[in-house]
This record gives sequence, C-alpha cells and structure tokens, in this order.
Amino acid sequence: MYPIGGVSRCRFLRCTLLGVLMSLNIAPRSAPKIDTARIRRFLEEELREREAIIREASPTAAPNVDPVSWATGKATRRVMDQITAALDRLEAGTYGRCIRCGGAIVAARLDIMPYAENCIDCQRDVDRR
Repeated sequence: MYPIGGVSRCRFLRCTLLGVLMSLNIAPRSAPKIDTARIRRFLEEELREREAIIREASPTAAPNVDPVSWATGKATRRVMDQITAALDRLEAGTYGRCIRCGGAIVAARLDIMPYAENCIDCQRDVDRR
C-alpha cells in the first residue's frame, strides 16, 4: 500500500520536487481559491488510511517487540494529529494560512502536503531548530 516509509510513491515524488524547488528558492505560485470540500474529503480519507495503518500495526507496536511498527505508529499518529489540525483550520476558515506568521501557504505546498501548517519560510525556521 505504502512502498516508501508509509508514503505513496506519487506523494514521495511530489515532496521531493517541492524540496528541490525550496532549495533553489523558487516559490511555486499560489492558487487564488481553495476547494475546501475536495480538501476535506481528501484529508478525511488520509485520516482513515492512517487509522488503518495504526490498527494493523497495533498488535506488535511496542518498542521492545517490534521497533519498526512502533516507530511507524508513532510517526503515523503525528501525521494524524496534523491532519486533524488541518480539518480544524478548514472549519475555522484559516486553512491555507501559516500558523506562525499568518501568511499564505502556497498552493503547490498544500497540494503536496494538504495538512501543512507553515509557509515555506516558517517551515525552514522550524527545521533549523
């Protein structure tokens, strides 16, 4: 289902492309309007898929029994928290805005990671810490 560390190949390639654009300081263009219904459906589906991953891994997900399942479960829960926060931002009308600076998150970043909470510049600051 998820060949590259729990991420589909297509999403992995899109994330890699965004990383290259970020390293070259090329900011993708922002979309003028966000289709919130489509994004909500996508985020809810992503949440269901990750819940399934947790259910599959939970019988052996302990650091002393199966450290890989445990680490996968931990990372998956972190992403589930981010997805839930993105759904909350959709509901509040703040989706697509950086939670740190309030600026717009470019559409290409949201296409790749629809639960992104920071703009590219703020995420760079977070990653440096």
